[in-house]
Amino acid sequence: MSLHETDYELDGFEPADEEHEQHHDHLDISSFKVLAEHRTDTDSYFVLLDEGATWGIPGSPQLRAVHVSRDLSARTFEIDSNELPLYAMAQSYLIARGCPSDALSPQEGVHDPADDVTRALEARVRGDGDRFALLASYTADMREPVETVVMLRSLDPQAVPEFRILRERFDCDSNTHTLREGGFETYGAAGDWWEAWSDEEASGAAAAGSDRTPQPGPPRPGDTRAAGISTATRPLNTIPPGPVSADRRRAI
Repeated sequence: MSLHETDYELDGFEPADEEHEQHHDHLDISSFKVLAEHRTDTDSYFVLLDEGATWGIPGSPQLRAVHVSRDLSARTFEIDSNELPLYAMAQSYLIARGCPSDALSPQEGVHDPADDVTRALEARVRGDGDRFALLASYTADMREPVETVVMLRSLDPQAVPEFRILRERFDCDSNTHTLREGGFETYGAAGDWWEAWSDEEASGAAAAGSDRTPQPGPPRPGDTRAAGISTATRPLNTIPPGPVSADRRRAI
């Protein structure tokens, strides 16, 4: 897999303000490599891999979605970006900012889904991303296989189940990944599964990455969990959940 460094094509352009200048400086580093990109005369969209993330805070997202917009008359630019745990979330973030929905497929061998279940779930993540908030994520790149888990909460107070966990597993041998989800009726149930996963004891479809229809993990006594899953997500904010606090996530 050969990835290249970013070229934001900003020669002859000035930042629209100091904030965009600082943002550009932060993104203009060699550890960011391009997984996919789409360009027009005025806009550029990138999904980047931060190869240096593995040496930073444990569990941090390793992907970044970047949108560069250029004002051709004023010769200025603005940069908008977000650090995200899953490739489909990065796509959804950029689609919401004007990128065509089919323009950010990665090159073959970069981020290949292993099965139809993964393809279908990632399509929902890309398309229905305005329905959920991101509560927490953790990328366990020291595990074999590498895993990323994401906890989401529905923005619809009537949604059942209210909480979702997505689990991606990357197979280094085949260079493919699976994505599965589980639905949890309560925050406590989702937190229990998360804690079990952190101790490498989680089970269920969100955990197992099997070919069967995704189901939530097994409940603990007193918990109830809904099995139906109808939508997936783009993160809208980052609110660390209570039992999975920032400190706890870093220790997992």
